[in-house]
Amino acid sequence: MQENLTNHQRAENYSAVSLENLNDDCLECIFERINDSPAQIQVARTCKRFRYIMLRLWRRNPDNRILVLEHWTNILPHSEDLEYFLQAMRKEFHTVRLIDECLSVFLREMEEMGIKEIPGVERCELQDEIMECYPKDEDIELLTKLLPNLKYLSLNTPITGCFISKFEYLEELHLYAEYSKVFEMKPEFLNELLLNLRYLRVLDIRTFEVSKLTLTPDIAKCMVLQELKLNLNTLKTALDYVLMMPQLRHLKVLLDQDVDFSSILNVDSFDYKIYETKEFIHILEEKSSSIIGLAVDLYFMPLSLNWDLNMKYLNCSKLKLLALCNCDYESNFFDRYTHMNQLEILCLRHARSLENDTVMKFLKACPQLQHLDISYCMQVNKSLLIAITEYLSQQERAHKLCIYYRMSGLEPEVERNSAYWSSQKYVRLCFDFPPNSDIGLSYVYRGFVFNFEPSIENSH
Repeated sequence: MQENLTNHQRAENYSAVSLENLNDDCLECIFERINDSPAQIQVARTCKRFRYIMLRLWRRNPDNRILVLEHWTNILPHSEDLEYFLQAMRKEFHTVRLIDECLSVFLREMEEMGIKEIPGVERCELQDEIMECYPKDEDIELLTKLLPNLKYLSLNTPITGCFISKFEYLEELHLYAEYSKVFEMKPEFLNELLLNLRYLRVLDIRTFEVSKLTLTPDIAKCMVLQELKLNLNTLKTALDYVLMMPQLRHLKVLLDQDVDFSSILNVDSFDYKIYETKEFIHILEEKSSSIIGLAVDLYFMPLSLNWDLNMKYLNCSKLKLLALCNCDYESNFFDRYTHMNQLEILCLRHARSLENDTVMKFLKACPQLQHLDISYCMQVNKSLLIAITEYLSQQERAHKLCIYYRMSGLEPEVERNSAYWSSQKYVRLCFDFPPNSDIGLSYVYRGFVFNFEPSIENSH
């Protein structure tokens, strides 16, 4: 019977097949070829089934789960389409990002679109270097209601700190900006969040120039706080209590720089160094048995040549990180460190006298070494690369050695023979910087870092 159908009848049968007759997989294959976002919205508006399929496609793209309002406004210029998309994806967003946008404007637009809560967002980044539209306390309070499950908050604008403690599940708070702020957090709100944010693991309250923020003994009650980044002035007010924190793993200190630059007659001869080492030495003395990482910017905080004489404070067999940057010591000064069998990261950035032989001593004595930062070291050269590759080819190491060479004596050779060096089995040459490092002439800019191993009673 089917064989006797005329061409006209077959055409009528085919025309009766519509999109509604296709299964979801077929529709998904069709819809994913629609690249125009407004057209996608039109399809999603057609019926509940099409909306479900289109929503499934939107979820699949990771970029669609980041709410950057300016970005989506450009893609969906019609307010009705924008509102439809944001409402549809409201429970799918995991990140909110505001770049040079006013928080108050963002909150108002959310309210106008009827979005009272975005429950899936765990990360919020607010960066404003142009608008200078500082969040008000009431803006922060509204944000706590819009993002009730927030775990990560980063703001580079001045805030008083009021209502921050209402982010009940907050784990990381980052308030540092590499420029001076009009004001910093108020001490009473800092104390409030320390007492109330029971999940807080990371806290960065540094101020670029001079901090007047103070800590109270309550800092010792922070039972889960692992990373603390603050100014030296702030640390001074409660140093012993900070060292009593049961879970402290990482302490990063920024030296306060109170300089009237208008009074400087000669920038080349002006002494920018900050001769405050009391707290640094105190930490070495009190926590020597648990220190597994140390980084110092020796340009801003010059230490005497024998500050660690006989390794009185450091147990080198435990160190996993050593960063001594902007060092003027002679190359043989480093010999005392070349027996650290647990060392994973070595940063000797901008060590003016560092030579090939010293680097090789480190390499041979540190079998766990994974990252070697000799950026800005002009005394090392091509011979070092050859010696490293020859030595490593005779070892049985499970990992490549990452060598960071920016503006060092290695750079001409790496650029001249980039294909050869990029093909090497045992080394990886990087123009970047090591993990967790600051950018510039020091692993930690204008300060120092301590990493501590967990105590036995807190490791379970």
